[in-house]
Amino acid sequence: MEVKKNIFQRIGEALTGKRDIYTAWTGAEGWWQSLVPRETPSGVEVSPEVAYQIGVVYACVNKIASTIAMLPIELVDESDRRFRFIPNDPSLRLLNVTGDNELPSFYVRQAQIAMMLLFGKGYAWIERVDGVPVGLHYAMSTDVLEKQIDGQRFYRIVDRRFDEVVYKTLPASDVVVLRYLFSQSPVVVNRDAVGLLKAAQDFAAKFFQNGGVMSGILSSDNPLTPEQIKTFIDTWEQQQGKQTRMLPFGTKFNRISVEPDKAQSVEARKFNAQEVCRLFNVPPAMIGLEGGSSYGDYENQARHFATHCIAPVCAAIESEYNIKLVFRSNQGRWKFRHNLDELMRGDMTARANFYDKMLQAGVLNRDEVRQIERYNPIEGGQIHTVQVNQIALSMFEQYSEKVATATEKTENTSEEVENDADSEEDTDETAENTENDD
Repeated sequence: MEVKKNIFQRIGEALTGKRDIYTAWTGAEGWWQSLVPRETPSGVEVSPEVAYQIGVVYACVNKIASTIAMLPIELVDESDRRFRFIPNDPSLRLLNVTGDNELPSFYVRQAQIAMMLLFGKGYAWIERVDGVPVGLHYAMSTDVLEKQIDGQRFYRIVDRRFDEVVYKTLPASDVVVLRYLFSQSPVVVNRDAVGLLKAAQDFAAKFFQNGGVMSGILSSDNPLTPEQIKTFIDTWEQQQGKQTRMLPFGTKFNRISVEPDKAQSVEARKFNAQEVCRLFNVPPAMIGLEGGSSYGDYENQARHFATHCIAPVCAAIESEYNIKLVFRSNQGRWKFRHNLDELMRGDMTARANFYDKMLQAGVLNRDEVRQIERYNPIEGGQIHTVQVNQIALSMFEQYSEKVATATEKTENTSEEVENDADSEEDTDETAENTENDD
């Protein structure tokens, strides 16, 4: 079993080159590497800050963070196999209204999720009064240091809310930490794909910066002195970006770079953009890339986005909230959950079909549907109905007995009619026989 080394031993290893300074101070291995730009085979250094400047990465991060931040969060009591909403818990105000009476909770949640997607971890620290959470403040991932003290995890956070910077050391129970896979930045783990997209973007930018003139070699038929060569190169670079350039007599320009169309620059950038979408599990149509032009394709991708991208991240966030924002006595019974119904609020047809089926099956009543749509209740709206004439479930047994009684009466009436008809026939036959006898 490995023995945890104290800070003096770690600093000693840092001085001898066995550890880096960050790891020596915090005792955490590996996470700091996501903050340092690392060069890729494409020759581009990739870090979370660099990746965020790429349009596709920004679009994916913003799409996921904004979508989850807009979802209302509910607190539900699931004890005794019943679901009861808890509307007055103080944590709900921090998550749905504001965490510090200044910033909207949407911004705080959006920023924390964006930090998780870029750096692998997103932080928000809880302000408590007598154990009750009264504030929720997000912190930049670069402003947080994880420390191990006597086998317990603590976080050293830089509080930048005021003019004077304040350093806080908080226990793990007061810090909400959203972690991506293995707590690592996806853009750094997949830096080769991100670097290739950045290199293609830089290539296109440089091509237009040079006015569409490709790089090449200048050659002269006449011998030139070093001073003449330097003067000639300086003159050539001064003409950079101009549509017309002059070459001295006897000088030729030989292109050595590949033209963008021959290098398939557009196709390469499109493929690399789709590769980045796969890293974040975002369908290309959700950020405006080609592939979802028809309504059916877009609808399928939107459903995939909600089911396979948003829902798993929401589950991870909810598990962290259940540990840090629910009192220990209520853990396991009280659970936070995102209301994913908001994702289909823009699809009127899908909502109408869903409500119609839920009403016909008796799962929802009309007041519950009106509550979801933010309408006031109506008289009699709390009655659950089923598809058979839309009657109340409480009256279903009585209605069935009534139908059975009516059916029985109908059968009896039919039998009586038949008996009466037979009696009339017998009477007619008797009368005929009497006349014949006379």
